[in-house]
Amino acid sequence: MGKRTAIFSGTRLLTSTGLLLALAIVAIPLVQGCSTLSYYQQAMVGQYNVLSNRIDIETLIADENTPAALKQKLETVFHIRAFSAIEMQMNIGNSYSQYSDIKRDYVVWNITATPELSLTRYQWCYPIIGCQNYRGYFKQKAAESETDQLKQQGFDIWMGGVTAYSTLGWFDDPILNTFVYREDSDLAALLIHELSHQILYIKDDTAFNESFATAVEIEGLRRWLISINQEPLMRRHQLKIKEKDLFISTVSASMNRLKTVYESDLSDDAKRVQKHQIIEAMKEEYTQGIRDSHLSGYFTRWFDKVNNAKLITVSNYYRYVPAFTAMIAESEGDMSQFYETAKKLSEQDKNIRNNILQSYMLKAAQ
Repeated sequence: MGKRTAIFSGTRLLTSTGLLLALAIVAIPLVQGCSTLSYYQQAMVGQYNVLSNRIDIETLIADENTPAALKQKLETVFHIRAFSAIEMQMNIGNSYSQYSDIKRDYVVWNITATPELSLTRYQWCYPIIGCQNYRGYFKQKAAESETDQLKQQGFDIWMGGVTAYSTLGWFDDPILNTFVYREDSDLAALLIHELSHQILYIKDDTAFNESFATAVEIEGLRRWLISINQEPLMRRHQLKIKEKDLFISTVSASMNRLKTVYESDLSDDAKRVQKHQIIEAMKEEYTQGIRDSHLSGYFTRWFDKVNNAKLITVSNYYRYVPAFTAMIAESEGDMSQFYETAKKLSEQDKNIRNNILQSYMLKAAQ
């Protein structure tokens, strides 16, 4: 069973690395510097290894030698794909119609970075797909090397294992051993999230892309649980929503406090003291919230070794989710209409786009 990091750690985020196999053919002649060339080369090799081991799901399901647990999960994937095509009105193509065992727990290792006293996201930029607030490596040692270099420059760094990603339709993404054994509802959420990246993805706006995909995931999972009429899964899902809401609200409030401190006229030393105090208080607030709400504390381990870089992984996923959720409601559940509205919004200038999203956020809060 593949290990799982929290949803905000990058387990489903890395859309850029998969694309680099195709982009590297164009980019390698254009790049300069050994480190840049090395990055594209590792992306090519890593993505090739994932794709070269693919086996059709239907073949594995029919094979009597396929382990029963794997066969059951692949049958679930088969149904989730059909649901996504019909109910969620997605053009799924051949995505997730094959299986690949990469013989490790994580497919890539993801890095995010910020200055020590700022929540400004460090960005890496690529041809065609633009800039991203994260970077992924297929080799853990390569990610650790990049992390060490950024630390030496004074950045807050967070690195985590990633179990799944999307190539945005450039390739037929396979089901991986790193995530196939998740609980059925988690597996459905993941696949719907990744398939949504094939519907809409824009350059240089990680928060827009991930918030859109997360909103589609939430709506899709709600509908899928209704469609399979699994009361136990519904109850667990409702508890997970409560857990997630508490986690997001706690982290978001702390990020707002940190932003106020970082933008103040305090000395750097004073800011460091307050940074530490706010992060410690955040952990205590979450723990108290768990007690008060009688929840399981699903995200407790996430609060280990928190810094600015780890905090921004949360905002990447959830900044505009209420806005996109409001847009789905405005479309009266017609997903095709929602996708069209979101695509038109994506064509706006970024400032105009963000203002429109903020207006939806205000409506959702009322």
